[in-house]
Amino acid sequence: MVEPLFILAPPRSFTSISCGMIGCHPQLFGLAEVNLFAVDTVAELIDMHRTRRRLQNGILRSLAELAFGEQTETTCEAARRWLNDNQDMTTAELFRTMQDWADGRGLVDKSPLHVYAPEALARIAGNFPQARFLHLTRHPGDTVKSILQLKTEMREKALAKFPALAGREEQVDPKSPETMWLQPHLDIMEMLETIPPERKMRLRGEDFLSDPRNYLTQIAGWLGIRTDDEAIDAMMHPEASPFACLGPANARYGNDPGFMENPALRPYSWKARPLEWVKPDGEAVELSETVSSYGMILGY
Repeated sequence: MVEPLFILAPPRSFTSISCGMIGCHPQLFGLAEVNLFAVDTVAELIDMHRTRRRLQNGILRSLAELAFGEQTETTCEAARRWLNDNQDMTTAELFRTMQDWADGRGLVDKSPLHVYAPEALARIAGNFPQARFLHLTRHPGDTVKSILQLKTEMREKALAKFPALAGREEQVDPKSPETMWLQPHLDIMEMLETIPPERKMRLRGEDFLSDPRNYLTQIAGWLGIRTDDEAIDAMMHPEASPFACLGPANARYGNDPGFMENPALRPYSWKARPLEWVKPDGEAVELSETVSSYGMILGY
């Protein structure tokens, strides 16, 4: 069995396309956003889904795909019933069950909630002592801009359904770079200090997307899996992921909406730019000294 790989990064840090690529290797299986380790037990997971319903999409789709080889309303409903029948499981036991269902393939996880909770990172490290960790980074200003853009798009969709919300302006937190970018990376870096060097890798997402074949070959070699042309060619097609499109009506999401709309690899280039972030109104603001210093540590 191939040991699991956890991709650790704040949201909007190229995690969806990276998981899509890596997870298409014949010896791996890239999951949707399951967010298992945000809690301890399946019962707590179900409670979390009751208050944040969209979070259930990823685990339902992943279970359906692993158990039945397809995602339909029927298989996703069966996955929901299975979770309800196994509420006494820990989330680590659930993940191990999914490993068993993957028929020897290594699971690739990129759940966004994990990086906002040090206890979630601790659960992963404590329960999977042989796991590998890919710490993915993105320019702090670009990360914040992308997160705020997604929030704006989601708000516009909500307004289309609920016009009464119009006029209630969402204030942009001036500390957005600290909360959205810096703190997750600090927590990731602290956890990774406990991990042996051979089980962790840090990679700038901009470099990864600029030269994907080269880095995919390096990642496969690091994971100890096939590096032949056939395997790397498969990884170059993230659109082949079972989670590169919308799911059935009862589990539509579970992945980044932008990735699901356009999952194929596209030519990518990036030039170094100042350590600043741009507010939704277009104002460019210098990043704080702390964020800038860590930006430089991470290669920006």
